[in-house]
Amino acid sequence: AFTANDIEIDFTILLALNEMTLGTIQLGSMLHTTNILPCLFSAIDKASFTGLALTVTDLVPPTMTGFLDRGIDQIMSSGATALFNMYEKALIRAMPNFFQLFVRDVINDYIDGVVSLLGKCPDTKPPMSGFVDFRDLFLDPDDALASGGSGDAPYGNVIPWIMDIIDDQLFSADESGQLSVNELMVRPLTKSQSGIEGSLHFNGTLIDLNKRQVTRKIWTSFADNLRLRLSDLHLSGLDSMRVPTEILSPKSSSAHTLENKISIGVTENVSITDNSDSLRASFGFELLVGGENSPLAMNNLMDLELIVPSLDILAMLRATVEVDRLMKFPLKDITNVDCWISTLWSSKNSGIESDAGVAIEYLNMVLDDGMMVNASCISCTNQMLNQFNSVLSFLEDQEWISNIRSRAILIGSQLSRGEWVQGMIAKQIDSSSRRCPHLNFENSMPLAQKYQKFETTREMVDGVLYGGMTLVQVIAIVMAQKHTGVDLPPPVDIVVSGADKTELIDLTDLGSILSWGDMVLDEARTYLGGVVESKRGEQVLGITNLLQSLILDDDGLLNIPIIDKGFIAGGVELSLYNVTLVGLDSFAKFEVLKTSGPQAFGNIIRLDKFGVTLRMGLSVEDPNTEQLRRLNTNKLETITVSLIFKDVEIDTSVMLALDRELMRSMKLGSILSIDNISSCLFSTIHAIGIQKLVMTLGNIDEFSIAGFVSAATQQEIDDFTAAVFTNYKPMIIESLPAFTATVVRPLLNNVLQYFMEKAKREGGACREPDESLTGIVDFRDLFLSQSKSVALLGSGLPKYGDLFRVLHSFIDDVISATNDLGQSNINDLIISKLTDNQSNSTGALFFPGKLFGQEFDIALNGLNAVVEIAVSDVRLSSLDSIGAPIRLLQPVEGEASILNNSVSVGVGPDALRVSFKLFVAGEGDDVKISNELELGLSLKNLSVILELLAEIEEQAFFSFPIKDILDFNCWMATMPTPFIDKFGIRIGSPDTGLVLRKIAMAAAEARLDVNCISCSSSVLLDISTYLSSDDGVTDTTDVANRIFDYGTKLLRSPL
Repeated sequence: AFTANDIEIDFTILLALNEMTLGTIQLGSMLHTTNILPCLFSAIDKASFTGLALTVTDLVPPTMTGFLDRGIDQIMSSGATALFNMYEKALIRAMPNFFQLFVRDVINDYIDGVVSLLGKCPDTKPPMSGFVDFRDLFLDPDDALASGGSGDAPYGNVIPWIMDIIDDQLFSADESGQLSVNELMVRPLTKSQSGIEGSLHFNGTLIDLNKRQVTRKIWTSFADNLRLRLSDLHLSGLDSMRVPTEILSPKSSSAHTLENKISIGVTENVSITDNSDSLRASFGFELLVGGENSPLAMNNLMDLELIVPSLDILAMLRATVEVDRLMKFPLKDITNVDCWISTLWSSKNSGIESDAGVAIEYLNMVLDDGMMVNASCISCTNQMLNQFNSVLSFLEDQEWISNIRSRAILIGSQLSRGEWVQGMIAKQIDSSSRRCPHLNFENSMPLAQKYQKFETTREMVDGVLYGGMTLVQVIAIVMAQKHTGVDLPPPVDIVVSGADKTELIDLTDLGSILSWGDMVLDEARTYLGGVVESKRGEQVLGITNLLQSLILDDDGLLNIPIIDKGFIAGGVELSLYNVTLVGLDSFAKFEVLKTSGPQAFGNIIRLDKFGVTLRMGLSVEDPNTEQLRRLNTNKLETITVSLIFKDVEIDTSVMLALDRELMRSMKLGSILSIDNISSCLFSTIHAIGIQKLVMTLGNIDEFSIAGFVSAATQQEIDDFTAAVFTNYKPMIIESLPAFTATVVRPLLNNVLQYFMEKAKREGGACREPDESLTGIVDFRDLFLSQSKSVALLGSGLPKYGDLFRVLHSFIDDVISATNDLGQSNINDLIISKLTDNQSNSTGALFFPGKLFGQEFDIALNGLNAVVEIAVSDVRLSSLDSIGAPIRLLQPVEGEASILNNSVSVGVGPDALRVSFKLFVAGEGDDVKISNELELGLSLKNLSVILELLAEIEEQAFFSFPIKDILDFNCWMATMPTPFIDKFGIRIGSPDTGLVLRKIAMAAAEARLDVNCISCSSSVLLDISTYLSSDDGVTDTTDVANRIFDYGTKLLRSPL
């Protein structure tokens, strides 16, 4: 035996690898364990020891045994020791050189021989067609054969060997079912990232949706800037991976499918708060709504935590990996992700749908029912969010969180398996094939010409509708919590700037603008807020009767058709059919425009019911329902959303500062279209604002959705709404007054301010009248709808807007209604009120005092006398006896400027009566009389028919100022001036300007009565007796009709 102590070896090695050779080694050559060393050796150009030195400090003398006997052994050992001691130092000194000069060369020769012998990397098998069978790739031959694979190990034994190591070392479980990967990988990696085992902490911003400045000015009424930010994500419990967990497990029934299951968390029901194995995720949630004047302004930073006791992720992945590309994969691109992706085959290029490059055939997440969500305020301007956990508890009780979770998982699964995702995968495969260095571009797959667009499924839309309907109610709960118990603020002051108060319209004195302004406003308030009898014979408020006459249908609904085809996106088509306002026939109180100051007025409106219903059409291009949709001629399904309130009251006061001169100078042509009226009004406003707005409810009767959604979703929405009504409806109703006063009122003020500033900014948003029309106004197009105008041979074009069409239709509806006496409702609506204001007597006009007086001398045939005649105290009675039907301003077929009118007065029990006092006195040579009497003419069923030609120049009509709207002379100025001779008789065309084309008057009965107040002539008493007789009435009627006939002829004359 020979022994050395304190050995030190100093060596250097030269290893020259051929980078090109190493990089071109194909993966298929390395998949067999027997080929690994040969393939690596094939890349060695030179391998040798360039330096090899061995030094020792001590050599132990050798001992020799095994000779004939022990004596000889001892003799030989003694001799060897003596010889070794003689040359020990020389051997120690020679040792380094010996290894450097001799041993090194021997070793290098041996290395060269080994490299030369083994350095031949076997070639990959000839190109293999088809796709990789994962059973043969990942499993041992026996297991692969049992699972349906070939069992021939066509892809070598390296990958199964690696998978066995992974299974044995990482996925073996302890007695509690926890996997070794927790200890070997998860804990060290997570600790290196966060400092805590099993936790990951991503400090900073994760998602930041920040709208720093709202560009559309209308939205600045709500907020100047918006921000939604998620930050500071903290995950814990990641080191709780447990059985059963399987990664890349081939499916026995499919060559290209891999089953995966990851289980994290506890294995049995335990207390979440006491169990650290629960998977937890927490993050910061910030919602910022900015704006100095925004009532929605808030800055809430909350910490949201999700606790999941147990999570199982199940995924079945189908991947078609080309065998040829995998086996020929060069080692130089082993870290290139694009090259790995390019081994997949895209169905967009193969034309075989079943050969998708990557497809998630199944995806599901199974969460323990004990999942919890916690929320806490870090910094909240809404202090009620500190109680948000109570809302979360309510949501958990209603299974809202689990429903949202399951729907989100379903949507995610459908998206992952849908053609849209597959199209993106195919596109990525195509792109990666072009970026992979070892693939020739010419031989790479052609770029797919068209990839599938995002297509929504019916289940996705169903889930969105469920989330939307329930989320609205959650928001209502949060807002109600914030405003419950809040005191109502006092009315705010609206500052008027930029105008002297003398320039503003005094709402308490509208007569300064229009002579009848105050009276019209008072009468309108009285009628709209008073009780009247409707066409149905019901006692309703005037506003209800008006709306029923004009815009409400037989069910009392206001249907507003929406000309909107909606949008088509992602296979979803949505169209808004109409908006229906409910309850406009249930006004219980309507006190509006009650002036409280020169520029302020208040309103109180109460309805028994009020609500809105949206009716929409919705369809989804879902392949699963294609056959059903083909059977349906209308592919849009109707969906209806309704919100109905009971016992609604709105109490509001408004400040309105209108510029007097701007209002008076506004041109009629600018407001002929109803859509332009608001912009024209805003252009005259110096200041506008809602000083007070309080809305109260008696009950929330309905919040529902119907149509499209599945029966299960419908039931879930109904159950959730019922639970919200049971638990939170009283709080929502209680909070509404404060919400409308502190949030809605400022929002509306901001919107009003925007429109006012827009009108000023655009130099007055009120449109100038159309100057292209220079003809005569066609009354058919002015007053009638398109169809009715065309029927009378008009153009039907809306060249005069729709204001007069609406007014004309309204007047027709009002005056066509009758009472039991056959009288028009215009008597109660207008005539009675106008006459009562003038005379304090309904249906009568009274002009007291002397209306006419004249004194003159008579010298005729020897009669010389002084005569005095005076008329005074004129009274018209029973003006409110107008019969129906009335026809006013009715256009005529084939005539642009002719209007038919007909009216009957004195209909019913009371005749139309005209009376006055007549004083006649005379004194002459032989005559002296003095008679003061009252003359009265009563007319029964006086009918007047009038055909009027009125030519109004279009430009004069358009430019007509509002201030002169009641000035008859100004209206006359809009008509062409006829040519007349020196006698005032028309010459040329007689039908120019204003012409009474036809006029007829007739009375069914005329009665003249004479009542002497002081008469010196006895004959007057006899006349009075005769006139009251039947013969007198007959004669009076005949004379009256003759006079009417003569008068109408005179009016039709050219004079």
